[in-house]
Amino acid sequence: MCNVLIIEDQSDTIERYKDLASNSGLTFLSPAEVGLTENITAEKGVSVEEQLAKFLKIAIRERGIDVVLLDTDLSRQRELQTHSSYKSALRDLGMPVCRYQKGGRDSALSMLPQLQRSIRDGASAIWIPRSLVSGDRGEELVPRLKAISAAFGRIEAVLAGRPELVEKQHSPTDVLAAVLGDDNLAYEFLGYAAQNLVYFAAPEPDSMEYEISKVKRYATQLGYWLFNYILMFPGPILSRPAAAAYLNVSPLMFDSNPAFASLIEHARYVGPFDGVESYYWRSKLSELADSVGGDIAMHPGLSGVTLDRIDRRNEAVQAYICMLSGEAITADQAAPSPDWVPSGASEAKIKEEVLDELGPLAGI
Repeated sequence: MCNVLIIEDQSDTIERYKDLASNSGLTFLSPAEVGLTENITAEKGVSVEEQLAKFLKIAIRERGIDVVLLDTDLSRQRELQTHSSYKSALRDLGMPVCRYQKGGRDSALSMLPQLQRSIRDGASAIWIPRSLVSGDRGEELVPRLKAISAAFGRIEAVLAGRPELVEKQHSPTDVLAAVLGDDNLAYEFLGYAAQNLVYFAAPEPDSMEYEISKVKRYATQLGYWLFNYILMFPGPILSRPAAAAYLNVSPLMFDSNPAFASLIEHARYVGPFDGVESYYWRSKLSELADSVGGDIAMHPGLSGVTLDRIDRRNEAVQAYICMLSGEAITADQAAPSPDWVPSGASEAKIKEEVLDELGPLAGI
């Protein structure tokens, strides 16, 4: 069972989400149901964020809340505080947060705002795509929240069993490798370590964070780092489309040819957030291609199969998925990576035409 506190100022939206969760194993709790719409008694010299943190700490424990779903605009209900106050309080509590923004439509470059939000707020929340909260993909919201909740719970369970990992002498790369069950994986994530000060900033000495379990807080931080940075920017772990492109195969082959999907199944990533979408290990895909001379088409498992290639001029090369448009592109169509792309994200490319068109907007 998964319990999600939804901090939202429109009752019809709350009811719509509750209807989506009917018989799903997930329960939405409204602000009123946990007492957030009641006036908080002001304490002299205590900030609103601290008061909220104290209140939410009790509510989360008593109601068994696993994740908080937070709207970015709470101006329609005066009984609620600002979303930034809740964001700050929940960060102090080490509570996993999913944020969302209602209204509008996804554009052809819908990944641009998603990337911008992840880069700006990735250390404090996971952003839910707009189409899931107010678009035509609402049926995906509940499964996504359940998968995100399970991922954070999975990380916390590992750290609870090995509390020594949370101590300072262990780097985030070492801890993540341990969570994934293979200490040798740590080197794969070194290229993402530049943002560690952002994702793993120590709490202030007088912060309420010291009252929270170190394991809980670290598990949340590690989850944000994994999802918003490592999985967002493909490198050692690739999304489904990026995995196909790495082998110079159109991502459409997953659906059109079961033999291809079956062949690379052994490269599937198994770990936190694998329920959100399918991911694959680059190293295992590379081994698979190398075993047949560098071109996956030569594998006996694809005998008689005609692969739809991204780069038809040189089939034994890799291609990419443009991070902003989602388009499959060849290597010579890719622009040099902007400085906001992690050095370890070697497969995170942007089509040069798209980058030129966006100009400063792509500076994120």
